[in-house]
Amino acid sequence: MSNIFYTLMIEIKSKNFHTETVSAIFIIALVSFFILVNFAAGFIFPLFWAVMSAAFLIALFYPRAGLYAVIFLTFIFERFFTLQPIILGRAEYKLYPLDIIIIGVIGGIVIQKIFPLLQEGIRRDFRVKGRRAADYFLMLFIALSAVYFIFSAFVFKNDFALAFSSFKNYAFYSLFYFAVLLLINNKETLARLLKFAAAGAAGIVFFVVYGILSGSGLWSEFTPLSTQGIRTLAFPHAFYLSMAVVFSLAYLAPDKSARAKKYLYFLVPVWIAGILGSMMRHLWIGLFISIIFLYFIAPRKNKAALRKIAANYFLAVLAIAVFIFYAVALFPYSGLSKNSTAALNAIGNRIASTANVYDESILWRNAAWNSALKEYARSPILGLGFGRKVFIEIGRYKNLVEIRNIHNSFLALLVQTGILGTGLFIFFIWSTVKNALKKAREKNDFGAFKMAALSVLTFHLIIFMFQPYLETNLLGIFFWINLGILRSLRHS
Repeated sequence: MSNIFYTLMIEIKSKNFHTETVSAIFIIALVSFFILVNFAAGFIFPLFWAVMSAAFLIALFYPRAGLYAVIFLTFIFERFFTLQPIILGRAEYKLYPLDIIIIGVIGGIVIQKIFPLLQEGIRRDFRVKGRRAADYFLMLFIALSAVYFIFSAFVFKNDFALAFSSFKNYAFYSLFYFAVLLLINNKETLARLLKFAAAGAAGIVFFVVYGILSGSGLWSEFTPLSTQGIRTLAFPHAFYLSMAVVFSLAYLAPDKSARAKKYLYFLVPVWIAGILGSMMRHLWIGLFISIIFLYFIAPRKNKAALRKIAANYFLAVLAIAVFIFYAVALFPYSGLSKNSTAALNAIGNRIASTANVYDESILWRNAAWNSALKEYARSPILGLGFGRKVFIEIGRYKNLVEIRNIHNSFLALLVQTGILGTGLFIFFIWSTVKNALKKAREKNDFGAFKMAALSVLTFHLIIFMFQPYLETNLLGIFFWINLGILRSLRHS
């Protein structure tokens, strides 16, 4: 099979197509076909084996293609790509399509670094301009996570599945950082990666429109609301769109003409409508603060461009609001009147609930965090390890909750790995950021990318306090990818 795919790639290359782009499209088409069949007919192992074997081999030959495909497929299919287990009879094996492709990506990097003659020029192409402290801090963090897993699972006999899941999210998926560092090392590869991300974000427009027309977002049932209203967009899709909005605003800010800009001007407000429809309060807060941060670090000329963009969007929103107001006044019993009133009430209630200490989700978080901190006080330096649970009680509600699922990634990391692990994690982030921050005001495309990546990191650091991001692969991988972009851009 490997000979067939190698020959196929050579033929594609001879047609003057960009091999990595076409290879990524092949992976996307194959995996999308499997997922759609899975929706219609259930899990079919022979199909899974054939599709994922092909995707793995393509990623092994062309690691960048695997990385591009992972981003697009996660944007569109989220948990149905990243959390689809292998099902054999009644047994489930948690080796996901995401895992198989990233193993191919990493394997391809390793093989081509060791045996550069497999593809001429690959060794030069994967070269990193010097190692930095951040790389070593992350390596130490990964090694420490491995030690914690071994002791948690085999010495302290904690829940093996939970311990392995924590190890996998902290150690295995953090390899995305190194993959991006090695693969996305020039303007062309970065532009191609962002194009696949933009294509995925554009594809989410379908989910935005579907949610508005149907009155309920596709796959939004996985995150039920604690207040009145419904979600018209699933939480993961809103998370992806939030990052797309920040990157798009950073790209639109420089005063340069580009064909893609006219599409982004249209897409950004649609994406924001989807984010509002997700009813995720912490995403609203994080996106607002990250945009303010983007404006703060932007050069003066970019600030003026951002103000102009904001003014244009404000006038457009004002015009739409006036139209809806008059339409509702003229037709008070119409569907438009009922839907717009219900939407405004739901968003208003959701905003007001952020200050309501009796909100169900706020009460739950407070109880979970307090219980976790009490347990953490027993071992503040080393933490409690992986695979542990804490008991929470709210009135008649009593439950054992996994520490990794207490809806605060930083607190979960602190409780599990203590000051030792969290310290390494913080040093890793700071070491990655400090030089990038100095160069973020460069007046070129890379300056815009750096501003965007720093603003997305700001967004991540805020929202990680409210959901299990680092503990969920479909969310956490973009944290590592974004930091990999920051690290790679430092020397551009």
